[in-house]
Amino acid sequence: MYLQKMDKKKHDSFKVAEIIYEADSETFDFFFGNKKNASQKIGILVQEGDNNLGYQQIYVVTNDQEIVGVMVYSAGEKMGNIQELKVLFHNFNILDSLRFIMIEIIDNIFLSRLEEDDFYYAIVAVDENSRGQGIGSFILEEGIKLAREKGCKRAVLDVDIENEGALRLYQRVGFRKFKEKSLSLLGWKKGAFNMEYLL
Repeated sequence: MYLQKMDKKKHDSFKVAEIIYEADSETFDFFFGNKKNASQKIGILVQEGDNNLGYQQIYVVTNDQEIVGVMVYSAGEKMGNIQELKVLFHNFNILDSLRFIMIEIIDNIFLSRLEEDDFYYAIVAVDENSRGQGIGSFILEEGIKLAREKGCKRAVLDVDIENEGALRLYQRVGFRKFKEKSLSLLGWKKGAFNMEYLL
């Protein structure tokens, strides 16, 4: 198993997009209808770059040349909102651009507030056919090594309150909860634990 920076000439952007989709399939389905439609749109963002899902922000886990896991991250640098909007409106119609903007707004309600010296796991995702093989732990541990190399003070991630399996994994690796955020509206409820690993 290898973790390597994504190379858009070598790695399949649409395979990466399908794995990213799995990390938050409910949200992507709500806005884009189904896996195929959502994955195609995510794939465009991965391939295009210069956005929060762009190839520059991605590491892939490969196993005999097949992509089995994905880590989308940020470390200190934040993508500018203007750049994000340019990429969206250049590649999508107004409606799809607004859908991605809505996802970003919803995420910002629940996600951790970051410091400049944080290493942030925006997405940790494993291909659905490769789960149960330790790939998630591998991504987290390799991310911690990267965070140390970059001089970060802590690694941070967010997990859906209802995702007990992921929560157990993160706690086993050494992450601890430092905040809980939730929102309920007319029977709809969403929440997240903000978690950190001090380096």
